[in-house]
Amino acid sequence: MIAVSGCKVAFFSSMQALKYLIAVTFAGWAMTPALAALGRAPLAEIAGTLAATAASQVVAAKKLAAVSPNPTLYTLQSQTLDTGTVVTEYVNSGGIVFALTWVGPVLPDLTLLLGDYFPTFKAQTDRRRAAGQRGGPVQVNADGLTVGSAGRMGHFSGYAYAASLVPTGVDVAALLKDAP
Repeated sequence: MIAVSGCKVAFFSSMQALKYLIAVTFAGWAMTPALAALGRAPLAEIAGTLAATAASQVVAAKKLAAVSPNPTLYTLQSQTLDTGTVVTEYVNSGGIVFALTWVGPVLPDLTLLLGDYFPTFKAQTDRRRAAGQRGGPVQVNADGLTVGSAGRMGHFSGYAYAASLVPTGVDVAALLKDAP
């Protein structure tokens, strides 16, 4: 610290600045709601003010799944993101997310939602762009990944599923027909 005309001015070494930046970044990540990715375990923890809302949605969704024709095959978990977008995870009996849906004012980060499947999605959408197709709804069906996404500012919706993870006996088309 150096005093200049009664004011304190802080000078940080580059190492101190780096440590501060890392601490702030981790604090931000810790406050971000955890989302599951396709092919991974469902949402881990819900941070901040979303906890009560999301917990009640998870309980309500599990009750809905319990009265479904195949309650032992999958469960549902929903989370409302800070943006107002609702993400619903379809979790197989092995505890792995096999499908996702989203609806809300902001398109969720598909790199997070699609996880290891995102490169397939990106390759397919890049091919569309290279062919001159821009805008409009996106439909991808390649390498075991199916994604449908549409929307406009203020209203986005979509779904994604990994065919290899869908439980035997579950008709994923019927399951997602009422999805956003």
